[in-house]
Amino acid sequence: MAKRIGIKIDMTPMVDVAFLLLIFFMTTTTFKPPERVSVALPGSKSEIHIPETNTIILTVNKDGEIFISDENLSQTQQVLKEDLNSAIMTWRAKSPAAIVVFKGDKEVNYGSVADVMNSLAETKTLRFNLMTDLKKKEGESGE
Repeated sequence: MAKRIGIKIDMTPMVDVAFLLLIFFMTTTTFKPPERVSVALPGSKSEIHIPETNTIILTVNKDGEIFISDENLSQTQQVLKEDLNSAIMTWRAKSPAAIVVFKGDKEVNYGSVADVMNSLAETKTLRFNLMTDLKKKEGESGE
């Protein structure tokens, strides 16, 4: 009976290709789109998470300018205070099940925040979330 010859497959090229693909996707992928309006959020100890989809985001920057957008920030538009009620109604009509998220800069004056909250009340948007940064408790590591 003839002896079988063992076959040996070199896996090095396949491992090289796998790592090259991994590096390619890690360097070219954007996980979060850049924000058009950046704000410094106030801190809180609440650990309630807002949903990542089906949201309407109202943003007030430190200059008191108001912006409205969806969760992926692709349709961010600036809104004047006088037009805020109609903008909220328009956005809620586009997606009635969307959750409204209010995102205000920690340095904005309270009058601008009160104006947005009054507009939310006038448009019967009585349930909304305030977005904050989570502050860690003392003695808790940030890792």
